[in-house]
Amino acid sequence: MKINSIKLSDLQYKKLLLLFAFVGLVLRIVFVVATPQIGSPEAMDSGTYHSIAVNLIEGRGYSEDGVNPSIFVAPFFPFFLAFLYKLFGVHPMLAEVVQCFFNVGIALLTFLIANRFFSSIVAFIAFVIVLFLPDLFVLPTFLYTETVFIFLFMLLIWTTLRAIDRPSFKRIFIAAFVCGLATLTRGVTMLFPVVFFLALLPKFGFLKSVRLAAVFALFFALSVLPWTVRNYVTFHAFVPIAVGTGDVFWTGNYLPFDGKYNYEKTMQLMDEMTEGLNQIERDKRLMQEAKKNIAAAPLQTAVLMGKKFFRFWLWVYEAGPTGQKRQSNFLVQFVLSVAYYPILLLFMIGVWITRERWRDLSLFYWLLSYYVALHVVMLVVPRYRIPILPIMSIFAAVALVWLFQLFVDKKGTILSAKRD
Repeated sequence: MKINSIKLSDLQYKKLLLLFAFVGLVLRIVFVVATPQIGSPEAMDSGTYHSIAVNLIEGRGYSEDGVNPSIFVAPFFPFFLAFLYKLFGVHPMLAEVVQCFFNVGIALLTFLIANRFFSSIVAFIAFVIVLFLPDLFVLPTFLYTETVFIFLFMLLIWTTLRAIDRPSFKRIFIAAFVCGLATLTRGVTMLFPVVFFLALLPKFGFLKSVRLAAVFALFFALSVLPWTVRNYVTFHAFVPIAVGTGDVFWTGNYLPFDGKYNYEKTMQLMDEMTEGLNQIERDKRLMQEAKKNIAAAPLQTAVLMGKKFFRFWLWVYEAGPTGQKRQSNFLVQFVLSVAYYPILLLFMIGVWITRERWRDLSLFYWLLSYYVALHVVMLVVPRYRIPILPIMSIFAAVALVWLFQLFVDKKGTILSAKRD
């Protein structure tokens, strides 16, 4: 059964897409305005980004405390907040409303990417899933990097696919520049040029893939270079984006806590190990201590990484974020579980039934493999899985249409629909 043969071109579907996008946007804005207590700018990571943004617009530089320059968080999101605060005043809720537009943009990009490979109905279903999946729906309420990062992440996938389709300096530059912005938001895409190279191989072979990937890597390096230079001039150290890798690497491989972030206890131990050190020295010390821990117990660490692999795919939050140890909230856990686990199952089905198209879909495979492996080696929390939910939703939509064709639409009326 050829899923890619399902193509709908009716103008009503395009209108339906815009209607759903509008409804999704309105619902997000209503949710943001109605729940100001959820996304307090003083809470957890939000407080860091908010403080830096305020210090930027008040002339105190890129600093958390207004005195000492910071190198602990990637710069794009704090500058994004500072831009909004400069334009409209320091109104965090307004920034959350702006994030609602980016959040809906994630769903629209999901549609574009899915429609490139599959039918319009598959793309539309993926769009609806992303639009209303609770993990993604609530993101704009928090001043976290996720909303902007996932938008850039999906834009990176879209521009990369276009560059692979018809390689040119312009297309590769655009994709590499978007990759730079994404990495300046969250450093997780730092090694994306390797993924780009691996995705090129099935189509172009080794030598041409090396040349194209080298061009991508050059443009990518140039896009983050100004911030790297700032870090070197300010801190006299080579730090491409930010420090903090040591924190997550040590936390994710600390056996007594089973590789989990244990809130006050984790912070207390890290602070004791790094007392008196600056941010860069702290990061190096934590990296060294993590490596020592791994070398002292390699088998136990390997077992822990196996557990983290399953945590990555199966763990859902049991309550909303508070900055303290989460107390189980049955309603939150139930909603997240009921929404996520069917998507996970359908995603696995979708990957299986599209396996013969592995060459076309290789970018997804390599990107997912890289993303999962990175977090398994470092630290796993459910929040870190959210950026790949749109990709999972595309394969889940494929599975839904395939199951419908298999068990319901035996006459194949969808298959006979008009192509775009």
